[in-house]
Amino acid sequence: MELFSEVKNRYFQLVQRIINECADGKVKAEILKIIDEGEFEQKVIGKNQQSFADIMLNRCDEGENLNLLTQKEGRFYPAMEGAGSPPVPVRFTILEKFWLKALLDSEGVRMILSRQTYEKLKKELEEIDTPIKDQYIEMTNTIKLPEIADQEAYSKNFGVILRALVDERPIRYTNTDKKGNVYRDKLALPVGIEYSMRDGRFRVSMYSIDDNRPIMANIFTLTDLRIVNEDVGIDRETAKKLLFEQKYSSEPIILEVTDQKAAMERCFMCFSGMERTARDLGNNKYEMRLNYYLFEEENLIRNIISLGPYVKVISPQRMVDEIVKRVRKSLSLYKE
Repeated sequence: MELFSEVKNRYFQLVQRIINECADGKVKAEILKIIDEGEFEQKVIGKNQQSFADIMLNRCDEGENLNLLTQKEGRFYPAMEGAGSPPVPVRFTILEKFWLKALLDSEGVRMILSRQTYEKLKKELEEIDTPIKDQYIEMTNTIKLPEIADQEAYSKNFGVILRALVDERPIRYTNTDKKGNVYRDKLALPVGIEYSMRDGRFRVSMYSIDDNRPIMANIFTLTDLRIVNEDVGIDRETAKKLLFEQKYSSEPIILEVTDQKAAMERCFMCFSGMERTARDLGNNKYEMRLNYYLFEEENLIRNIISLGPYVKVISPQRMVDEIVKRVRKSLSLYKE
């Protein structure tokens, strides 16, 4: 069996998750759901055409089952006796330890980890001398924003949103956007927290109940943030599906890039977080297609303008008109 070969080591993590989640017992349907979420699309993996579910739930011939679970009164439990909690503890590779040690010194990590977890990791990794150091890494395409004035409120907001995500509950908040518009007492269901490497800030993606659409907001700009017990008529999974259904613009942005002054390299860095394709047009010109989140359009426009005359927007016409309008406005202000 090639269950844990290098190209299929994803199944090792899946086995670990199943065993640990079965510590208190799981019915077959619950295990099948975990397997469906974690296995490859290729269902057949055994030499005799067995599926991963077959060998995990002991439905194969003797000698082909993993025998890692045992069934008692309709529920599955880890087969090993005297196992701790969790039955299969996480084992980090040396590279993962290097990364964790470097991560502990990163800005914002204390908002993600509890104080207990942070101190435990720091103690366990104190002997690790990580080669991943700030002086060895040059961050490009970043923005140096002013320090957050109220770091305590920022951390508190992060904690509230994290709790809302864990409990799958809606929030109410007030927010002020960059243009000074104030949105008071808005109702939304948090979908996820994201970190922007570009500006070093945490953001929350939400499904706005008031506007019936996905939105994203900077966590540090939120005020009067609180979890509420209101029936919003939608759960997180449904909101996530709606977000993904609406995540992309109806058509990609097509750019023509003249590769001078490292324009192509700068494009790939600017748009590294987006789904993109590129092809050679000849004569040092390239075509790049960008699919993007609707709520990231503003940042996308700014990035395109920042790349200067070596990038030309071919389509859609709506985007061409918007960029021309902004460049003309900038030129008029410069002349004044």
